[in-house]
Amino acid sequence: MTVLLISALFLSAAVSYAWFARQEMRRASAEEFASVSRGLAVIACREVSGWIASDGGDSDSRHERLYSGEPLGMDYGEFLVSVTITPLDDKIPINGLFLPDGVTMKNEYAYPWNQILGALGVKNASVILDFMDADHDARSGSREDEIFANRPVSDLSELLWLPEMTRGTLYSGVSSDVAMDGFFTVYGGSGININMAPAPVIAALDPGIGSDVAEAVAVFRLNNEIKNAEDLGSVAGFSSTAITRLKNVLNYKSDFFLVRLTIEHRTVARNFEAIVKRGGNGCEIINWRE
Repeated sequence: MTVLLISALFLSAAVSYAWFARQEMRRASAEEFASVSRGLAVIACREVSGWIASDGGDSDSRHERLYSGEPLGMDYGEFLVSVTITPLDDKIPINGLFLPDGVTMKNEYAYPWNQILGALGVKNASVILDFMDADHDARSGSREDEIFANRPVSDLSELLWLPEMTRGTLYSGVSSDVAMDGFFTVYGGSGININMAPAPVIAALDPGIGSDVAEAVAVFRLNNEIKNAEDLGSVAGFSSTAITRLKNVLNYKSDFFLVRLTIEHRTVARNFEAIVKRGGNGCEIINWRE
């Protein structure tokens, strides 16, 4: 009986050790894959950045193979990298609301700012401007506070410091399908790429546009690239007056791009996302998520 008990004890210990060893091997293998895939993702993202930097076309739209949404494959030995690239600058750049003085709001954005914030029920939208502008002087009917950033925001979530803002006002899907993140972005340069902007954003830009004309732009883009004001003028209902009023904020190319990467090795895969900014000397990665 004693021998049987000892044998059972040894057998149980051996099984436990084998299970522990397998778990450790799996953990080590997962950590190794995570480390290798992360390095490959960075390498691939830099290569993709080179593609974006060398794209000298007149527009950035879904009509280009690079931005079509179809995955682009890259091989690194036993690893397969799948990449999709999406031009951004598709919404109103919240850090581009002001003139170079950092205080005066651009005329082109005054109408959409008031329309959008009013529709969202924000009672004092000027407080948000005071939170972000470069000075410490309150606008009429607004206020300044020591917690105010008085600088460009790095993420829309910074606006939650304001009691006037709620998560429901800021983020779509919290209490409504319509919120600030559907109209404003921190990943925007000097204007809005009309090839990528959603119809509600286009509709809010000018009183002469509206939802019908915005939908006409969306339909037109399905078969046409919009490379300039002449192309935009071909859209039914998009008046030359609206184009003239918005000429300083309507763009046809993008400064920011969303790069999604999937690293695959045999039966395992890992996903990464990067925001890439295109500049005069190439591209830089400004945000990274795994």
